[in-house]
Amino acid sequence: MIHHIKYTTAEREFALLARTVATNRNVLYHGTRYRQSILKMEILFRPKIGVPAVFLTRSPEVAAYWALLKRDDDEGRGSIFVFDRQSLASRYKIQFNPKVYWLSDTTFHDEAEEQIFDEVTKIGDHLIGIVSGPTVKL
Repeated sequence: MIHHIKYTTAEREFALLARTVATNRNVLYHGTRYRQSILKMEILFRPKIGVPAVFLTRSPEVAAYWALLKRDDDEGRGSIFVFDRQSLASRYKIQFNPKVYWLSDTTFHDEAEEQIFDEVTKIGDHLIGIVSGPTVKL
């Protein structure tokens, strides 16, 4: 039987916090483990490897998934940035990515992904709010 990835309780609770910040506005979410670096530089950088785009999502659960996915060099805390979609669209071309990602033969992850093929600068101009998870001791 083919099915969508099942989110953890932590991911669902974290997503609920982000959804609350959005308060029924047209938003895009960005889940990250690099909150302090992003805030300090005020930029969402495109990756140097892979697709050269800033990845955002319409789903707070997807943002929570990425925010809670630990990495070797992260800052020890997952965060979800909540952006005003209309504000971003006034400055950047946003492209919808219709592909789903297959994790196995039967499990897929529809990331409700939208991409910006440019660095997103002056993020404060588009930012509605940020929710952060607990600090993880490294």
